[in-house]
Amino acid sequence: MAVSSTVLPTLSEQPKLHQADFLQQVAASFGKASDSYLAAARLQQQVARDALALLAADGTGRLLDAGCGPGWIHPEFKHYCTAFTAVDLSEGMLNKARYQQLASEYIQADAAVLPLPGEHFAKVFSSLMLQWCPTPGAVLSEFARVLAPGGKMVVTTLVQGTLQELQQAFATLDQKPHTQLFLPEAALIDQAKATPAVNWQFDLRSYPLYYPDVQSLARELKAIGANQVAGRSHSGLTGKGYWQKLAAAYEIHRTGLGLPASYQVLVISGTKDAR
Repeated sequence: MAVSSTVLPTLSEQPKLHQADFLQQVAASFGKASDSYLAAARLQQQVARDALALLAADGTGRLLDAGCGPGWIHPEFKHYCTAFTAVDLSEGMLNKARYQQLASEYIQADAAVLPLPGEHFAKVFSSLMLQWCPTPGAVLSEFARVLAPGGKMVVTTLVQGTLQELQQAFATLDQKPHTQLFLPEAALIDQAKATPAVNWQFDLRSYPLYYPDVQSLARELKAIGANQVAGRSHSGLTGKGYWQKLAAAYEIHRTGLGLPASYQVLVISGTKDAR
């Protein structure tokens, strides 16, 4: 089964792509994956549930879910708020979430420019969306703007070190940028701290997943929409022989559980100063 080698886009190289074009590609790629996403999103489900547990399950206030995807976690929000707003860049993902009719409103929007009033939400939740944003600092600033005084946000994002085993395997074959060059943890912390009036906290967590072979990893990435966003087909694999060499290079990482894929997740939580 052929799988694209453009596993993830290179966010740190975004000057090569106009931001609007990049966001359009992100939306289109995840829209195409709206039907296959949930079955393949093992990491996303685990990280989101861990992040949601950091919010108060008091059933009060409004909640913003930014980057809601297909809305699989929305039934759990009843324990955390009285009403919630679902936002996603992808029309396909938003339509999938809308089928449940659980949110008070569904909005297609860029998280860096939210069409929402200030100080409107008691809680802001966003899991594994920030790494797809060209300007993560602007997104965090928007979250702080719409957060009510005393409110809390919880944001998770992938950082440098993610998929390092895959990067190392590709590096033995060529010097093409096949995988996402995620931002370093320190860079995201600095961008968050640039937004004032928020008490920030940061926690770096590692989530290892295991696969029987490298093709299974690539298929899972494709199923969640994370393989073709950059649109750089020129860096594609050249055939069966290339895949065999990649698989052989990856084998040095094999454990008793299978081939590991490491995901480094930065949990960014912030409480807005009360007046």
